[in-house]
This record gives sequence, C-alpha cells and structure tokens, in this order.
Amino acid sequence: MKLFRTYLIADLNEVRKITSKELGGARFVLKPEPTNTFWESKDGKSSSQFSTPRELDTVQEDEILQKEFVIESETEELAEDLLSVVHGGMLLAYPEPSLTSNLFFVSEVKEEYEKFFRQLPFTNRFKKLENIGFGCIVANQLFKDKKAVYAIEKYKVSLELASFRPHSIDPRYGQYFEHYDLKRQFHTRAAFAITSAFSVIEELGLEVRSSAQKPRFKNKVTGEWNPIVLKDIISRLKNANIESDKTFDWVYRGTETRIEQEIKPFFGFDSVWTTYGEEVRDKTLTYPEAIHNASYLRNFITSHKFNELTQFISPYDVYNVQALARNLILLKYKLWDVMMEKNSS
Repeated sequence: MKLFRTYLIADLNEVRKITSKELGGARFVLKPEPTNTFWESKDGKSSSQFSTPRELDTVQEDEILQKEFVIESETEELAEDLLSVVHGGMLLAYPEPSLTSNLFFVSEVKEEYEKFFRQLPFTNRFKKLENIGFGCIVANQLFKDKKAVYAIEKYKVSLELASFRPHSIDPRYGQYFEHYDLKRQFHTRAAFAITSAFSVIEELGLEVRSSAQKPRFKNKVTGEWNPIVLKDIISRLKNANIESDKTFDWVYRGTETRIEQEIKPFFGFDSVWTTYGEEVRDKTLTYPEAIHNASYLRNFITSHKFNELTQFISPYDVYNVQALARNLILLKYKLWDVMMEKNSS
C-alpha cells in the first residue's frame, strides 16, 4: 500500500468527522501537514495560516499542527477515484462553483521530498477547505455503489458546466441574475448542465415513467395526473426514503420567462418567503411535480437538437434542476440529516 497526498488540510472540526474504512484497497489517513504553516488551538476554536513555516519556538503551548488528508491505496488510480467521490461529497454539502474545476489531485508521498514542502512556492499547493469530513462520510457510504458514484459524478459535471452559489437564491436578494444571456456559449453550457443534472435523477431511478401508451396526465391544463403513473413515481420515491409529504421549492424570480410560459402543467403554490416582494415568485411543489418540471426542461429545451427556446434558459432553470438532483441524492442515501448534524457539530 502506498500513501497519496491530496494537498487538503483538515482542521480539528473536520478531523472529528473523518473515519477510516477499507474501501476496496484504499482508506483515509491523517498525518501532520508538511508545510508547518497551518496551526490551530487544541480546542479547535481558533486557527491560523502562516505565509511561511513557523519556527518551533514561536508555537504556543495550546497550539497544534493541523492534519493533511491522505489516502492509503494500492494504486494512484484508485486514490484519484476515491478523492473524486470525496470531492463530490463536499459539493453535495455546499455546491461552491469555485471548487468545481479540477483542483483536486493526488501524488505519492515520498519522504525524500517532504522537506521541500516547507519552501515557497510548495507551501501554496496546500488548501484548507470546508466539508472534507462530510465528503469522507459520503465516500465511506457510497464508494462501492456504482449507481450512486455515477450520480455524484454527473452532478459534479453539471456544476462545472454552469452553476452559482446557493446563497444567491436567498429571497432577500430578489432577482440576483438576469434571465437572458446573449452568449451562445452560455446557452450550450446551461443546456448540458440541465441534461447532466437530470441524468442524476435517472441514475437514481427517480424519473417519471410515462409514454404515449401510458400518458403522464389525464388533463395537462389542470395538472391531473394519470393515477397509474403517479402511483409508480410515488412508490419509487418512497423506496428512496422520500415520503409523499416532502416538498421542493422551485425558484421563480423576476418577470415570467419564455421557458416558464412553456412548462405545462404549471404546478405549485406560493412558497412561504414570497412575501419578500414581487420579484420572488417561488413555488412549493411535490417531488413528482418537481421531477416533471425537470424532465420537461430536459426533453423539450436542452436535449437533442437545440430549438428556439434554448437561448432563453435562465440561470435559475439550471439551479432548479441541480438543486433537485442534489436533494434526491442526499435524501435517497439518508445523508441529509447526517450533513445537517455534522455541519452543526
């Protein structure tokens, strides 16, 4: 077995969440970080990052060196695959756009090179990021589940193509983003981001299953479901730990868009925070209704040959399908409560 460094630094709060399981020839390891620049108090309540390695005589009695997150693995390829799932778990905890690009890589730990990491610019290779611990929890639970891992990887691809920080959805900001972007590059990336995010839902087996012989609705205008189709999706959602009383808030901001006008039926009732003003028109939907909206976008707007409506994809359309995919992963694999509990600890 070899050690592969990830260049990720974990503070005490993250270290407490990292447990080590055998994952098909790999496991997680924590070792003192090699740059001598990341320090924290023994109680984990404060931390400091220094621009240069500290001299030992400057270290206070209540200070300790932080840990580097390392993967022990039979091969580099396995370590990279495991780190990718950890990365996906971090993005499930908080889909930060700046962390979607390929910032994550491994290299074999070799003792003869350790001394170089106390020299600039090598110290700058190391990063202390949030949610490493939750990423490890996700990997421990799902790494051996191929469908779950592919769902996570598809989610990551979607975020990399087009995404924004969830904080921008806070209703106090109203319509934070413009609906229309002239650039066709954005239209293309946004379309494939939606397609990839919807593919997450398919990977989880939670798409609405209907056909010409078994139509989705008895009445598209009123939104009356075909009871056979509705019963089927409710049953699969229940088996995925998503009860029928759970809801999803679909974001509508600013004026009605061309694509919003096209989605039929129009589901939902006003979300509780629509009192923030006219720009906030969010709707609370059941999960079957939300999945229908996502499939409508994928089937008629983003897949196959682009049409006249593709240019009107809004950042909010992308966000809605990505948020739905994220929720379904977290709920199906019973990670939502774990995420909330671990992030509040």
